[in-house]
Amino acid sequence: MEKAEVVKLEIPGSAEFVAVARKTVEGITSRISITEREVEDIKLAVGEACSNAVKFGDPNKNVCILYRIHPDYLEVEVSNKGDHFRKKDMHPKAPQPEQLPEGKIGLYLIDRVMDEMNINTANGETVVKMVKRLSR
Repeated sequence: MEKAEVVKLEIPGSAEFVAVARKTVEGITSRISITEREVEDIKLAVGEACSNAVKFGDPNKNVCILYRIHPDYLEVEVSNKGDHFRKKDMHPKAPQPEQLPEGKIGLYLIDRVMDEMNINTANGETVVKMVKRLSR
């Protein structure tokens, strides 16, 4: 197994910095063979995860975004301090987006555009892990 390249980004827990995390996706994906559609899907997912981290996290703490570039997939983790999010609040498999409670559409979108999504909340920290397999 090849070692992944890792890029770590920390942004303030403020909405105006979410665009920085999305732009970082462009820089990272410019180095790998990936379709424009996949780039847009990853940017959407990272933006939604970061927006949730800002909305539900501690505004005095940074949001951490960890990008791991593997030969066949890109893994992204978005973490923040704050445990306002609970797994039971997640409704990504709802049949129609309009059936989702307010504020849950982002999780639905992440689930639809990424190949894997997992959310863990422990010790006052929430981590959203997303994987996109690359279509080389």
